[in-house]
Amino acid sequence: MKVLMMPCGIGMGHVSRCIALAEKLKERGANVVFASYGSGYEMLVKSENYETIKLPDIKFYGNGGELDIKYTAKKSIDAPFIFLKSIYNESKIIKRFKPDIVVADSHYSVPITCKVLGIPCIMVTNELTLDFAELYPDDKTIEYLENGLKRFITDVSNQCNAILIPDIEDSIEVPPKLKDMTIFTGPFLKKTPDNLENKIKIRKKYGFNENDKIILVTVGGSDFGKRLLRLIYNASEYIECNKIVMITGPQIESNFIPDSDKIIKKEFLEDIMEWMKLSDLAISLAGHTTTMELASLGVPNILVPIDNHPEQFKNALNMEKYGISLVKKIKELNTAGFIEDINKLLNDNDLERKVEITRRKFSEYKGTEEAVNIILKHAESKKQYFNEQILL
Repeated sequence: MKVLMMPCGIGMGHVSRCIALAEKLKERGANVVFASYGSGYEMLVKSENYETIKLPDIKFYGNGGELDIKYTAKKSIDAPFIFLKSIYNESKIIKRFKPDIVVADSHYSVPITCKVLGIPCIMVTNELTLDFAELYPDDKTIEYLENGLKRFITDVSNQCNAILIPDIEDSIEVPPKLKDMTIFTGPFLKKTPDNLENKIKIRKKYGFNENDKIILVTVGGSDFGKRLLRLIYNASEYIECNKIVMITGPQIESNFIPDSDKIIKKEFLEDIMEWMKLSDLAISLAGHTTTMELASLGVPNILVPIDNHPEQFKNALNMEKYGISLVKKIKELNTAGFIEDINKLLNDNDLERKVEITRRKFSEYKGTEEAVNIILKHAESKKQYFNEQILL
């Protein structure tokens, strides 16, 4: 069985959850190859666990923790060319690898390529609608762009064999046209929380003391996280913890963060769920994969969505309702206020009940296993169809 995985390469979350699927597929005897770009591609290459093919880059623009949608749209005037170039490259890869099925994570040229080549395609996504027009209520151009993209995403997704949502039931809005083919599987996790060692054993494994107070900071590998990392470094002296672990991602050079006995700098962590579990608090941008890992483990957290990024705000607000997340806007953060928020959560003894409720809620799902079963079912259907054609 051959499976080709083509995740969006912006940030590391799409690739991370696809790796969770890939590991389980390998256990089931599948041969898995990846194709991606950006941070995702760099993450795959550095892990050296899978054959990885480079796809054309897609870039979003902004600074200071803010996504500039209007500038991104302006700079994307050649988007149709990049889209066609993507289809061309994808078709070359598919023809060479000859997969039984392709899994696309939020990569919307792939279903078209697969449809043309007659290859089953599964779409993985946590967003089927867009809401960025509300950020520019007086700009009709942005409104038209959003409406066009919504129709495009719906029409393209409708070409897939199935759409998998790596979240719990009814966590996102699903267009009526896609309801019958959309499945809420639950999060795709590299490790089942119940199968992880306990917090004390994991701390001992990585050289931490049992009673240390530890904060994990992760910014998903994009430049949007630099401002958050600087803010935490500036506040670090007054944060009531022993260690702060900062994960920068492959596209952020950590040398802008001065060395400190209190701060541990990491570019990438293979076992990030273990590092989340050993932590008392996580501080992060609001990428979907990260929020699902934190919810499944029940780790108290502060989420700082990228400004003007509707999907990240949705992710953060969904987490807020579980009672273990504090959502802050990057523009409103200042060092003194951030120190107060962090120290308050570190010393909040009432969080444990909410943590346990959240853990139990997410433990009802076995997302990775269910997704792999669906992928293999559709791949087997393709093989069975071609075998029947040969017999005819």
